[in-house]
Amino acid sequence: MLNWIRRRLAKSAASAVLTDPAPVDIPHDKIAARAAEIWDRKGRPHGQDVQNWMEAEAELRTEFAARPHPEPSPRKPR
Repeated sequence: MLNWIRRRLAKSAASAVLTDPAPVDIPHDKIAARAAEIWDRKGRPHGQDVQNWMEAEAELRTEFAARPHPEPSPRKPR
């Protein structure tokens, strides 16, 4: 089962790289918290952990990508 999940996540990550021009680094704990919220919203069904994780990751990627990116601070000349 664990190998299946790893393959599924790797496949998803590969397709995300191909379709998402600017990948966003999302902290693991934020994805876990969102997946738990989704699981709770759905009534805590058994066996949908991977689906909930993928859904949480997709939601957060959309949210993080929509945020304006701060301009980098100009570097001081030496």
